[in-house]
Amino acid sequence: METIRDIAKRANVSPSTASRALNGNSRISKETIEKIKKIAKEMGYHPNYAVRNLTRGDANMVGIVFPVTSDNAPANPFHIDLMRGISTTLTPMHYEMVVAISPTEEELLASIKSMVNQAKIHNFLLFYAVKDDPVTEYLREKNVNFVVIGNSGENNTDRYVDNNNVAAGEAAAKCLIEKYQVQSPLFIRSKYKWPYENSRLKGYKEYLEKSGHSGEIWTEDYVHPIDEFLKKNPNIDGIVCADDILFGKLSSSLQQYHLPIVCFNNSRLMGMILGDSDKIDLQPRELGKQAVRLLFDRKKNHKIVNFKLSDESMQ
Repeated sequence: METIRDIAKRANVSPSTASRALNGNSRISKETIEKIKKIAKEMGYHPNYAVRNLTRGDANMVGIVFPVTSDNAPANPFHIDLMRGISTTLTPMHYEMVVAISPTEEELLASIKSMVNQAKIHNFLLFYAVKDDPVTEYLREKNVNFVVIGNSGENNTDRYVDNNNVAAGEAAAKCLIEKYQVQSPLFIRSKYKWPYENSRLKGYKEYLEKSGHSGEIWTEDYVHPIDEFLKKNPNIDGIVCADDILFGKLSSSLQQYHLPIVCFNNSRLMGMILGDSDKIDLQPRELGKQAVRLLFDRKKNHKIVNFKLSDESMQ
């Protein structure tokens, strides 16, 4: 394998000059930079970006932080698509992903501390937005560069990438009422009541109020399951499900009612379960791409990514 010393010898310069030229140092003349880059290309030289970054005390890796996840939890297709978008953007930058995923808050925080202090990872993307989160608090305290995918609320000061979830919730309700003439829709949310679910619920309520419709809300409840709720409320004629993983859990119970359903995310898995039902495509791959761009552009605070309903843009 060719080294900087080999290039320097052939160019008749010092190794330090060759290194600075390959890095485009402004103190090196344009002619020298072009000459050395040409020699490096001819010799098939590939820089070791890991070593280069470690000499600066910074690993060429981005920490990907998942929400607390039990060992037997199914893979979330939304997260998989996020990682695909992140990977395609990081690769040309010569950065790699390292994942932190744990079944408890304590273990997750310990993992993050190890990544910062031992692995020298100083750039993170968080796949969740939660108030009073110990991981987020630690990253703030250490002044570590991070971006959250999601938005924890109105008083949020962290840099984030997100969809306009209020508008997405409104679009879901509008689809049911205008496309399927639904009169009494039901909004289903998980027991966790994630901030993005609350935002979608807000949009759902706002559209119902504007259109003069009344609707119901059901929160994940193992004591009083969804089919029991639907039997007690036979007027419900359409459903908005705020989370695709939750819909996956409930799909077998919901199928018997043959109601029009609007769900969020447009992954292949959800396509197989939902069939021809309407889906709000949150474009997770684009969210991942924009999260990386924002991570390395500290001048910007946030980025909102468009969503789509089926095949047509909604924003």
